[in-house]
Order: sequence, then structure tokens, then C-alpha cells
Amino acid sequence: MPNGGLTIQSRETWNADDPLEPGRLARMTGDRLTELTRDLEPAPDALAMAARASLLGPGKRVRSVLAMLAAAEAGAAPETALDFGCSVEMVHAASLALDDLPCMDNAELRRGRAAVYREHGEDAAILAAVALLNEAQRVILTAAGLTDAQRLMALEELTAVIGFRGLAAGQMRDLRDPASSRSEDGLRSLNHMKTGTLFVAVLRGGARLAGAGPERLDAFTTFGRAIGYAFQLADDLSDAVSTVAAEGKNVGQDRAKGTFVDLWGPERVRAEIRVALAEAEAAIDPASPLHAYVRSLFRRVGLDG
Repeated sequence: MPNGGLTIQSRETWNADDPLEPGRLARMTGDRLTELTRDLEPAPDALAMAARASLLGPGKRVRSVLAMLAAAEAGAAPETALDFGCSVEMVHAASLALDDLPCMDNAELRRGRAAVYREHGEDAAILAAVALLNEAQRVILTAAGLTDAQRLMALEELTAVIGFRGLAAGQMRDLRDPASSRSEDGLRSLNHMKTGTLFVAVLRGGARLAGAGPERLDAFTTFGRAIGYAFQLADDLSDAVSTVAAEGKNVGQDRAKGTFVDLWGPERVRAEIRVALAEAEAAIDPASPLHAYVRSLFRRVGLDG
């Protein structure tokens, strides 16, 4: 990684025949997303192409893999959470399409490709995001093999983190919060809305679909908050010290906003990522496939482990 930065990566450490091997779960997700978006008629071609560009481009399907591993950790087959994981991927894709717009982050690149609005137009990007947010709910409500109670539970977890208490509110704060609010407490709250809430929903949703009780759900909640915090710190660090070639997206986007890198400096941010991963390890058995996957996602330049 150039310039001593930190990125998210996929590193395979599982036997290829392992049903919980993350690459297998990611491929399952990609196949299912392709299936779910194969027939988008009678949507106009421009809308369908923008939606597919948002959803089916290069990506590691981290959130869906986490949902399935959480279900497995709680005692169910990983496939139990496949459609739920796909719905979360739809929400994530929609949020990225909106974040990149000129009126928001004004980013030109995403995952090594042109941002959706640049390739398909701002109108198509916005409407595709709205359609994907709606489709995410429909996927849960029509998921096979789930009871009505499970569908409503999964829908509750997902919708709770999209709007006024989650992604939309976090993005609005990121765009408009004054510099005076970018204290440690302010940034923690902002970053949880932007990133952490969706990770918590992923972990809780997968675990609840597997029948996890309140005590276990508390552990998954703690785990989700910790890794969501670590992911946002990693993103801030990459934005500050990495390159476009390494990230496949614009960097330096947050220079005028103020992040933990500005508040603490790169080394303190790396130390905080270590702390967050240790908190996650304390919540979920560090020997579990779920925790092994999370640890494998972080390649830390200049850090041990």
C-alpha cells in the first residue's frame, strides 16, 4: 500500500471446501444479486443499467458475507441470511451512488470505474438509488424459507439504519456539520451514523435470523459497532494518505471536512483501529470464522498481525 496507508482487502485463509469460506459466500451473493436484477422490466433501460452499475460492479460483498457468517455463528446455515445480505448490499450500493453526486462528495471514481452519475447521468443515478432502496425491502419481504416474523424482523433491522437515525442523517451531517462539531465525540457519532449503523444491522440481522437471544444479540451489536468504527477509520486514513490508483476512487475528499486523521494524525488512527479490532475480539470468539474474516479484511502497513 503506497504512502503507508491502510486499505480493506480480501485475503483467503480458509479451505476452499469450507461452507463458510468468505470467497464462496461473496460469490453466492454476486450470483444472487445478478439473479435478483436479471429482469427489471418495465423499468427504462437507463434506470436498469444505472442500478446494475451501482450494484453489480466490482466489490467484496463484505456486508453480505458478514450477515451470513453472523447467522452461522448463531447456529444456522449461512444461506439463511443470503437474501438479507443482498438487501444490505442494495442499500450500500444506493448510498454510494448518492454519496458520489456533485451535490454531495462530487466524486468521479468508484471501485476503479466512473461513478454512476458520470456514466449514466445524475437523474439515472438518483432514481436507481431510490429504486434499489425500495428493492432491498421487497427482497426481504419475498425471501424464501423465512417466516413472516423473520421477514419483519429483518426489515426492521434494515430500515432502522437508512433514514433519520442512520445513513441519510450521517451523510447530511458529514456535508454540513461545522468544524466546531468535529470533536472526538462529534466524529464518533457522525461516523456511527455514516458507517457503523449498517454494520450493526448486518450482524444483528444475520444473528436474529438464526434465532439468537438478547444476550447474544448484545455481543453482535458490540462487534458491529467496533468493526464499523474500524472501517470508517480505515476509510479516513486511506482518503488522507493513499492514492487514486491504490483505492480505485477519489482520495483527499475529506480534506476540508475534518476527520480523525486531522484530529489525531495517522499513527493514532492506526492505534485506534487496533483498539477497535480488540473490542470486536472480546465480543465474539476470536477463533470463530466471523472474527477471522474481519481480521483478514484489514491489511495494516506498519502494524503487526
